[in-house]
Amino acid sequence: MRQRYDALVVGTGFGGAVSACRLAQAGLRVGVLERGRRYPLGGFPRDWDNPLNGWLWGKDQGLFDVRPFTEMTVVQGAAYGGGSHLYANVHLRVPEDGFEQGWPSGYGRAELDPYYDLVAWMLDITPVSERQPLGMPPKTTAMREAARAMGREGQFALLPLALNFGEPEVMRPNKFGVPQSGCRHCGECDIGCNFQAKNTLDLNYLAVAEQHGAEVGTRCEVTRIEPLPGADPLPGADPLSGATGYRLTYTDHATGADQTVSAPVVVLAAGAVNSTELLLRCRDEYRTLPELSERLGHRYSGNGDYLGFAFGTAKALEPSRGPVITSGIVHDRGTGSGRRWFIFQEGAFPREIAGLIQLLDEGDPRFAGLLRAQDEALEAIRSAARERIGARPERTDGMGGMGGMGRTDEHTAVFLAMGRDTADGRLSLLPGSRDLRVSWNLGDNLGLYETEERFCSDVAAALGGRSGTNPMWRSLRIPVTVHNLGGCVMADDPADGVTDTGGEVFGYPNLFVLDGGCLPEATGVNPSFTIAAVAERNIEAAIRRITGRAGWRAPEREFAVPVPDPLDEVRIPVGGTPAPSSPGTGLTFTETMHGTVRGGAPREEAAPARFRVTVAAPVLADTLDDPAHPMAATGTVYVRGVTGTQGAKVSGGVVNLLTASDAPAARRMLYTLPFFGADGQPYLLDGVKDVRDHGRIDLWGDIWDATTTLHTTVRRGHTPDGEALSSGVLRLGAVDFLRQLTTVRITGTRNPVRLAEALARFGGFFAGSVWDVFVRPRIPSIPSIPSTGPLSSLSSLSRLSRLSRLFRPEGASDD
Repeated sequence: MRQRYDALVVGTGFGGAVSACRLAQAGLRVGVLERGRRYPLGGFPRDWDNPLNGWLWGKDQGLFDVRPFTEMTVVQGAAYGGGSHLYANVHLRVPEDGFEQGWPSGYGRAELDPYYDLVAWMLDITPVSERQPLGMPPKTTAMREAARAMGREGQFALLPLALNFGEPEVMRPNKFGVPQSGCRHCGECDIGCNFQAKNTLDLNYLAVAEQHGAEVGTRCEVTRIEPLPGADPLPGADPLSGATGYRLTYTDHATGADQTVSAPVVVLAAGAVNSTELLLRCRDEYRTLPELSERLGHRYSGNGDYLGFAFGTAKALEPSRGPVITSGIVHDRGTGSGRRWFIFQEGAFPREIAGLIQLLDEGDPRFAGLLRAQDEALEAIRSAARERIGARPERTDGMGGMGGMGRTDEHTAVFLAMGRDTADGRLSLLPGSRDLRVSWNLGDNLGLYETEERFCSDVAAALGGRSGTNPMWRSLRIPVTVHNLGGCVMADDPADGVTDTGGEVFGYPNLFVLDGGCLPEATGVNPSFTIAAVAERNIEAAIRRITGRAGWRAPEREFAVPVPDPLDEVRIPVGGTPAPSSPGTGLTFTETMHGTVRGGAPREEAAPARFRVTVAAPVLADTLDDPAHPMAATGTVYVRGVTGTQGAKVSGGVVNLLTASDAPAARRMLYTLPFFGADGQPYLLDGVKDVRDHGRIDLWGDIWDATTTLHTTVRRGHTPDGEALSSGVLRLGAVDFLRQLTTVRITGTRNPVRLAEALARFGGFFAGSVWDVFVRPRIPSIPSIPSTGPLSSLSSLSRLSRLSRLFRPEGASDD
């Protein structure tokens, strides 16, 4: 790399590749810095026995960068070509009404469609069809049939893909002179295509950039941006080389040395999370860009991503055959904040990981057991991966209508839904540690995730199978996203965003953010097409201003023609698409507990502690059927000397309600409430209600104490095995309990019958568990009454009436 360029581009995903290409075509000397590796033909990792060999960024700068934040698991790519090597090739436009909220002026389909068309020409997008050499994959046909069976055929669409559908195993130059072969339907699109059948960015945009003189440094990770002294804010048309601008510091991972490079124009396109983190560090840690907006890091979105599965389908779906995603079904129901808009897409996976996916259906204790922390879930996944990745899929008879012998993996499906979430998360640096944190509004997005989950159940049933979900969501209610957006959003005014409508950073001329970080709302669809189209729009305007060539435009604009978008043909019925057939009625309540905790030092003063959390089961039936009974918990924790006076936000909390204990006639309520202290360090309020009969004569007093007393430990770190700092007891007082009763809500339905059924089932579960712990052992002849089935409502009411005296506040202390 030189020491100075006319323009520097950081990152080579969709925004960076577009920017590098157009800046180079405009005649500027362009330098490109990419933290990942360049992967030649056949160069992507395929060591199934060792997940550390080339797979993970954290191990020698591998392909996948997985960042397990406590409120969101973020998956990113690291490669020359960015996420185009790991995405599923889908290119969909945001429907017109998707621009009605949050976007600045000048954005809409009329404005962006010419740039969508340009990107479509550059990437040669086309849907899968029977006319292609390998025809239509079985999973695509099955999804169309499932949509028809669900009454949703009008919302089914074959999706445009950035794939070469020429002859497999035949290499020919593409329109940019780069060799490519036709798609082999191997299902490996999202782990790097070793046949160059994907139209990844290194084979088009970046190839054109290099053909026009752009110089690329791979394994070069930018760590700092600072204005050069005396920088000319508007360098003018000619010559750019005489202007100052910004100096970038980067780590050359090949040598381990830090280097610097400068340019009057900088385009930041390292991905939403990485671009935001870099700017946060420049503002708050290095103080090199102190005037960056206070809105930096705000309006983060995971694009409503949801990962689900189907097992034991009636027909063989052959999920390892075909491109990863080929089709989708749109769900659009409700209005205002209650609107649920998402697209549900079928997926694929390499056969080598089929054994790992099957564990999710087999009740493996690593996934089906009690998981209280993200580290536990990740270790379960790692353990299962070491055992099952690369294993030969088993054959089976029957399997719920398979019809004879078949491999279990052939009767499995993987799904990805994405939708319009609230886009009100936040990326920030923790005080003290300066670690990056993702804060996510789980409570307001539970309705979207719940609808996606129930929709998954419907699709699985339509395929003749049963649904499943990933352990992060099932046990911990931690979403996983591969579509990070926001953090450096565009706005009409600096008070509302970080960049202007052209992606230029407020207060820092010629510093641009042109990746998913500048998008101000969830796209609801696969966002790569929109990221690229917005980058095309904004870099064109920037080049015109910077070079003084008012009529400049991309040379390929003359070849681009209008391309139809399949979602424009989707028919939404009046009143919206049908609700999922298995309505996901949920339950929420708010609980407040007070008490004190004390360290281990003699005569140490007790510190007041309390929390107020809203506990939610988005799908009550799933929570009650799961032996661990996990419920999401959001709210605040206060511990004197650890948190600030206003307390700290619970970061990915879980309550396990009346789960198994160390004896048959005992239960535990587990409270796992992670938070960050005033010092920025991670802490955990680790609590247990020990629900067991201690043999007191006052049975109801025994029940009251057991269900309202939380034995609490404050730990360092976010896991239950962390160092104990203090311990004590928190209690639910009678007044707080009465208030708690008023907060109980059934969600997901307004039908009075379903409301009553949901309350009865929850009451039956709670009262039945208490009955089995305290009453049955004393009177063995009384059987346990099932909490489901024909007698469930009657038994619930009966038990609740027996236990009504439990809720009397007389004699109960109010702490």
